[in-house]
Amino acid sequence: MQEQRPDRVELFAFYYLGVNPDGEYRFANAHHVAKYYGVSADAVLRWLEELDLKPRDVLRQQFNLSGPQLELQLELPNLDPAGVRQRAAAILADLDGADGGRRFWEGD
Repeated sequence: MQEQRPDRVELFAFYYLGVNPDGEYRFANAHHVAKYYGVSADAVLRWLEELDLKPRDVLRQQFNLSGPQLELQLELPNLDPAGVRQRAAAILADLDGADGGRRFWEGD
């Protein structure tokens, strides 16, 4: 178990891509992340907000995260921790660079 606070890339990889700092893939939500770091789920939600990774803002980006998430899952057996971090950072950069706006289900 980690006791330090994750940086933006590490938190993004864990919370949104499902890859923990040990390089293991599994579904993750705020409670899973909190357990790993030994903090409350509220602390994780606060980290997401402080690191500009709030779920409602990420959802507003015109970026389909499922494709890169699946690609990373398939690449995991061939990546070391530095490689996982590099891929997660690239996915996050693409997300950050995507246009924002309304999602297709929100209508006009």
